[in-house]
Amino acid sequence: MSTHWKELLPVDRFQVRSRGILHDYYRQVITSLYQPLIGALAYSLYMTFWSELDDAKSWSEMSTHRSLMNLTQLNLQQLLEARKKLEAVGLLKTYVKKEQDAKLYVYELEAPFTPEQFYNDGALNVYLYNRLGSHKFHQVKQRFIRPAVDEEIYDDVTASFNDVFISLHPSELMTMSSSEIHQAMDVEDTEEYIGETSPRGPLFVEEVFDFDLFLQGLSTFIVPKESITSELKGAIIKLAYVYKIEPIQMKEIVESAFINREALEVETLRKAVQDWYVFEHDHRLPSLSHRTQPPIYQEFQNKNPETEEEKAIALFEAMTPFEQLERIGGGAKPAPSDIKLVESLMFDQHLQPGVVNVLIEYVMRTNDMKLIKSYVEKIAAHWARKKVKTVRDAMILAKAEHKKYQDWVSKKQQSKEKVYPKRNERREQLPKWMTEKKTEKLASPKEEDDFEEQKRQLEERLKKYKQNKS
Repeated sequence: MSTHWKELLPVDRFQVRSRGILHDYYRQVITSLYQPLIGALAYSLYMTFWSELDDAKSWSEMSTHRSLMNLTQLNLQQLLEARKKLEAVGLLKTYVKKEQDAKLYVYELEAPFTPEQFYNDGALNVYLYNRLGSHKFHQVKQRFIRPAVDEEIYDDVTASFNDVFISLHPSELMTMSSSEIHQAMDVEDTEEYIGETSPRGPLFVEEVFDFDLFLQGLSTFIVPKESITSELKGAIIKLAYVYKIEPIQMKEIVESAFINREALEVETLRKAVQDWYVFEHDHRLPSLSHRTQPPIYQEFQNKNPETEEEKAIALFEAMTPFEQLERIGGGAKPAPSDIKLVESLMFDQHLQPGVVNVLIEYVMRTNDMKLIKSYVEKIAAHWARKKVKTVRDAMILAKAEHKKYQDWVSKKQQSKEKVYPKRNERREQLPKWMTEKKTEKLASPKEEDDFEEQKRQLEERLKKYKQNKS
């Protein structure tokens, strides 16, 4: 059952405010650069919030989420998911105050990155490239580029302040005490000036990158600890996530980039990481579908699996979603639409790669080897709300909720059968890890051969994975 009602109710009130001045130019930036990442619903929600703001005010009128549902024609679950996408990419900050019977939310609209900041971000630009492809990516980029002024053939003749204005004589200045001057300049603690603010950008947490381990391995002779500023730390965590770099490898990249420099700029580090990745991965940009389960969420990183279920868990942890699609497809290259769907589960729903592997296995084995987009997204949203992080948790939830998931499919099929008559009834085939362990039915020789072959392939894959890690 969906649990979004625990977080948000139609009666909950909200107000919208802007963190700074929102320029009309931002609409084009959000439409062209952010919309491919967050989707049409999240984009529409941002524009709806923006429309709530009066040009003369930076706060909207009080409203309820029921009125927002009527205005956008989105249900509460869709609103919550769209809101979290905006928060993830740094376009929205959410505050909540618990009241007696409901909650009061404040939605603070953030300015987007400038095109230059976006294309040099190191995370958003890489994901946009993977979403749009090379041709469209560069085509969109050209919309935000213009010819620069050639200062070699033009002279700067701009007047300075003291060219235009003269200093006042002391007798012309208003006489005010020091306290009066401070009082005139200060604002109340509950107030703030309206003005330009720096874009926040996407927030990356440290839970999947051991920053302490990175610092411990860092040579203080090459990189002084005080040179790791908060800005550089944020860039290291972001780049480690995007390019899938372990702390020890990141340490070596940082040390290499720092040599012969007094300080390390974020842009210099970004280029060093990109150069390393291009060299290591044959000029391919990183893709979310090529990630494996982060070590922090791995159960069989340092121990051997024993039961068939444990071997399945270890396999899902060791494989990338791309390899999982290849495996289920019998070695055939996955369809671009399937890869795009998998990457959206990881980017939009924040599912871990191993969890996505379980989801792929479950959906395809129980739906005639079809990866039905709407069905996959519905289960993924459920697992995201349940905060499923490990492979074992995903397998447990798939077993527990199997009947409900099949009800979702049967309802959809029943609605189709009213139009199209049913021809052949498909028999459901569950993954081995979902079937009961105790059974009196004897397997046929062919089934035993198939099982032994799969078992052999699994053991070879685990052996190869451990050799690569050592």
